[in-house]
Amino acid sequence: MTILVTLTRFVHMGSLTLLVGLFTFLVLVARPAFRRAADLGGETAAGFERGLDPLYRGTLLLAFLSALVWLSVQAALVSGQPLRHALAPRIVGTVLTQTEFGRVWQIRLGLLVLLGALLFWHDRPEGRRDWLALHLEGILLGGGVFAALAWAGHAAATEGAASLPHLAADVLHLLATGAWLGGLVPLALLLRAARRSRTAAWWGAACEASRRFSVVGLVGVGSLLLTGVVNSWVLVGSVAGLVGTPYGWLLLLKLACVLLAVGVAAHNRLRLMPGILGARPPDPEVPVEELLRRLGRNVRMEVLLGAGILLIVGVLGITPPAQHAQPSWPFSFRLAFGVTWYLPGVQQAMAVGGLGTVLGILAIVYGILGRRFRLWAIGIGIGTVAFYGSDALRHLTIDAYPTTYLRSSVTYQAASIANGLHLYQTDCALCHGATGSGDGPAGRALRPPPADLTSRHTGNHTAGDLFWWLSHGIRGSAMPGFQDQLSETDRWDLINFLRALSAAEQARGLGPVVEPVPWVVAPDFTFDLGVGSGESLKEQRGKAMIHLVLFTLPGSLPRLDQIDAASKAISAAGARIIAVPMRDEADIYRTLGMHALHVPVAVDGSPEITATYTLFRRTVAAEGVPPIPSHMEFLIDRQGYIRGRWIPGEGPGWTDLTRLLREIAQLDKEPPGALAPEEHVH
Repeated sequence: MTILVTLTRFVHMGSLTLLVGLFTFLVLVARPAFRRAADLGGETAAGFERGLDPLYRGTLLLAFLSALVWLSVQAALVSGQPLRHALAPRIVGTVLTQTEFGRVWQIRLGLLVLLGALLFWHDRPEGRRDWLALHLEGILLGGGVFAALAWAGHAAATEGAASLPHLAADVLHLLATGAWLGGLVPLALLLRAARRSRTAAWWGAACEASRRFSVVGLVGVGSLLLTGVVNSWVLVGSVAGLVGTPYGWLLLLKLACVLLAVGVAAHNRLRLMPGILGARPPDPEVPVEELLRRLGRNVRMEVLLGAGILLIVGVLGITPPAQHAQPSWPFSFRLAFGVTWYLPGVQQAMAVGGLGTVLGILAIVYGILGRRFRLWAIGIGIGTVAFYGSDALRHLTIDAYPTTYLRSSVTYQAASIANGLHLYQTDCALCHGATGSGDGPAGRALRPPPADLTSRHTGNHTAGDLFWWLSHGIRGSAMPGFQDQLSETDRWDLINFLRALSAAEQARGLGPVVEPVPWVVAPDFTFDLGVGSGESLKEQRGKAMIHLVLFTLPGSLPRLDQIDAASKAISAAGARIIAVPMRDEADIYRTLGMHALHVPVAVDGSPEITATYTLFRRTVAAEGVPPIPSHMEFLIDRQGYIRGRWIPGEGPGWTDLTRLLREIAQLDKEPPGALAPEEHVH
């Protein structure tokens, strides 16, 4: 079925590409070129166009039949039935009326029928205005059928702010493909007719058509590259997705074919066409026919490359985009500018490498643009750029692994972090220490010593790096692999815990005054406030700020009563209160009694929430890791970042709730920003 879908898409897109290209070529290239060739009568142009009639009609028929086959294949895919059973009226009707593909297909088929009526039953145009109207209608109808494919591909599934730009880019991408690749076939036919005619007038028309088509091609290729960047940004999104997924590999292959076709077109424009323009037949020393033969051969080569591009596009349409696939990094290194820039000697090496690279580029420019073409200068320049550029990049690289850019299958949430904490205490604390500082009893004799997991370097590595080390160990150290002992989910839980541990260490500066720049992602958690439906912290993003209160009874009762009295003011300021018991959650309501009646208490999941958020108890003033306090409060902004923290006993802080309300008001004034990532990974 996969091969059938690919071939169907290839045939359908190829036929539509040729249809759009035929109309565009005649309007923008062929007719103007024939008018410029004064020695050619109007019958010559009309005769050439009549010769294209079978191609028009055959291509239209192929587009129509391939559309029917595509509908049949889609019905089989949607229903899960064999192709012969999927053609039942009930299944086809469901696809046509209840799927986006079916609704778009109906519109496209209607446009194809109109285009067929235009081609098969329209009288031959009389006069220039009638001819132009007919062909502009063909461009509009054919382009509409082709452009509507954007609503039957990956662009239609894009959500959020990128949806409209992606659809617009995809539409322009398709139309540019038709104008450029579709016009190559009639150009090849015109060049063949010119070569066979052996007349100067035809040669002039062919050269003018080639010149005009080069302009159309330049605009088309420019549009393809620009819109291709937009599409790739949405569907690929990263270098890892480009070089580490099947979708990315296909995209690179497509780009290589495009660049090769552009190279052939550039050779035609810069080397062959000037020779034809400068020829003055019947001078026997000027090989115009040979130049036309080479030009036609190269155009046919472009046609073959275009067919290859469309075949790749057919495969891309049924391949999951790189954004939705797990990349496998193919190199043993990666660029890590933020990690390496402040290492000793890196900035000096970059300065020297940058200077050498600039000098090499200047040598290349001198060799190309100088009064004489100097191959030796170009060679020296290329060598200089290669040497200094590679040396500079070498200082910015660190080791990488196949999983370096692997995305976590477990989100950054409290249940995962709490399980990771349990696994750490069981399997890792013996070497890395109870606090993650690398001071465990079994690690004191190890060389190199175990890493300090609370330091900044943990955040400098990707989650995929950590996953590789947890799975396979670290070469040259005593760190073993746990692939056979821990499931994949457990390893991701451990990584989430390590992320939280490192973030907590770097967030020692959190206090009762909100942080001006958000960066500490609040771990997600689910909670049930006793109203019968569970919620999550993530669901509050973009809606409300959160005043998270971790409390212990009976010590927190006075504070809860204070918050209860101010609950309406806190809510009016735009914050939602969530109180979480740190222990004895089963008896919490009985212990509370008539206290804090307006403070929502989340009981379900409270042990995991407590274990996660008490990691953020480290402060600047505290040495080492302080004991777990009996009461903590956090302010979480609408984007999902921890912006403030108060622990009773560390200054007045939010003892006076007017200070808390002032900080909430400060957060409320901030303009909306990007939401915190659901997966707190690099």
